[in-house]
Amino acid sequence: MAKLLPDLSGEVRRTIGYRREMDVLTLLQKSLPDGYVIFHNVEWHSLYEGRDCHGEIDLIVMNLAGNLLLVEVKSGALAISNGQLLKDYGLRQRDIATQVKVQYGAMRQLLGKAGLHVTLSNCLVLPDFHLAGTPVVSIPRERIFDAADFPNLPARVENLLPLGVPDAAAEQIKAFLRNHLDLVPDVAILQGQIQKTVKGLADGLATWVPRLQAPSRRYRIQATAGSGKTQLAVTLLQEAGQAGLRTLYVCFNRPLAEQMSRIAPGQSTTFHALCIDYYRQQRQTLDFHAPAMFEQAAADYLQYLHSQAANIDLLILDEAQDLQPDWITGLISMLVLDGRLYMLEDPDQCLYGRPSFDMPDAVRIQCMDNFRSPQQVCHAINAFALARETVKSKSPWRGDVPAFHVYDGSEEDLLCKTGDAIKEQRSLGIDVAQLAVLSTKGIAHSKLLSLDTLAGYATKRFTGEFTPDGQPEWTQGVLLLESVYRFKGQSASAVILTEIDFAELSRHERTKLFVGMTRGMLSVSLVLSERAAALLAEEMQSK
Repeated sequence: MAKLLPDLSGEVRRTIGYRREMDVLTLLQKSLPDGYVIFHNVEWHSLYEGRDCHGEIDLIVMNLAGNLLLVEVKSGALAISNGQLLKDYGLRQRDIATQVKVQYGAMRQLLGKAGLHVTLSNCLVLPDFHLAGTPVVSIPRERIFDAADFPNLPARVENLLPLGVPDAAAEQIKAFLRNHLDLVPDVAILQGQIQKTVKGLADGLATWVPRLQAPSRRYRIQATAGSGKTQLAVTLLQEAGQAGLRTLYVCFNRPLAEQMSRIAPGQSTTFHALCIDYYRQQRQTLDFHAPAMFEQAAADYLQYLHSQAANIDLLILDEAQDLQPDWITGLISMLVLDGRLYMLEDPDQCLYGRPSFDMPDAVRIQCMDNFRSPQQVCHAINAFALARETVKSKSPWRGDVPAFHVYDGSEEDLLCKTGDAIKEQRSLGIDVAQLAVLSTKGIAHSKLLSLDTLAGYATKRFTGEFTPDGQPEWTQGVLLLESVYRFKGQSASAVILTEIDFAELSRHERTKLFVGMTRGMLSVSLVLSERAAALLAEEMQSK
């Protein structure tokens, strides 16, 4: 079997055309004998015939001697006009022969500049197209393999590029292709691909939960992080809005409510925002720094709710594990007689230790499928026993095991190790604007959440102050500093979970780790004290 570089463990399925490339790749990998190496999705940049050119070569097959065969795959419908083979790309057609010629010339030029003199040839694979005897003037017929030739493609490749005999030059060619050309996925593109793929995979809850019919019209969805609860909420709100129903979405965290306000119809808010709006109507002054104000506002609002007529057709309570039972009871009183209630919750994210709400007449739906977190991160979560049940990894991205950055307990070393984690993520191609540094401490106890700069970057953080109308004030930096508590319900390309320090791996500490580690889509790093690292290592070994 031929060797693939890079391997496919972290690849993301994209378009139909990409899947056809994978079909060709899989066929060649399984059929070509040992000794062949196949490079795929090789990006290149070169000056060719006075032009600044760049592109991507679908496959490059290398034999034992280091000789190369460039393989271009064109799937789907094509056209032949005046001997030219053409493919539609939106509003324009491209001559495939020109593309193949440019790729060949550019690769020849790059090899020459590197002082590598090897035999280079190319071919075109059309897995969905029959030439049917139609001549293609611009490309020799013996180098075009159409749908009829596809089953015999490995033999045709071997004919164009015999296995040969080992040559020392082969290692130089391999090093050139692995190191000189860009074989590392573009993180910005990769993030977009993963977000799109994850959304499609996680549509399960949003597809079948709305179809369930229960006499009580009460639905309790207990689903793990990254399972698609937000997509379910958006779908329910959209369908209800189209039907002209009165809806209300309530969660605990303000950033999540603001995100829902941007992407879903109807009113999306937090319980405390509802309380404060009512409190503001009754009183002239508000002190957002006084905890007693929030308690009084909640009490007043609940009393108000129980005196009002029901007027909501669809109520969605998200992050329900963080809502007090009396809050839930009060909110449910807003539902009309035949109204529907959806409670979305994850017991493993119960950061505030709220008691569970009893709802025996509800249909209960459980899901431990995580589509957001990289596979290796899910494995680490299970190894550390952070969730009550095994989290099932469903992400298309394999990723890496979370990196440990252990500090000695001092504030100086904490800053140093957190800076090292930031530099490590940046070296992986993560844009600083797509990175979230999350502290397991609250803003009042954190040594990081008050910093104006970190690792040379101006920080974007909540100042702890509010505007007169109750809006949180933020600094204008680029590196996000936030607490795990406030970031719950959100995600980022990469997450650095820092200030991890505990003497006992309690349920509360497990919850904070679980929440923080499930926020990252591409990569997760942990900055933790020596004693916390030892306890996690001990937990992992016991599993």
